[in-house]
Amino acid sequence: MSSEEKQRVMEMWNEHLERHNIRLKFLSSNAAQEEKFNADFKENVVRSKKLTHEEKMEILRYAEL
Repeated sequence: MSSEEKQRVMEMWNEHLERHNIRLKFLSSNAAQEEKFNADFKENVVRSKKLTHEEKMEILRYAEL
């Protein structure tokens, strides 16, 4: 299950990036909101009890956080 959870988190990150790119096209992105989302995402990954330490680090490297 841990591998599935890791994959799900990475897919969520990719979806976030796609939405972010769409917002940039319409100039509706807010830098403060983006920073808060990134911080919250990182915190949620770090606090996850379903992921191993190695998986958490892999996700954070993948997301460049």
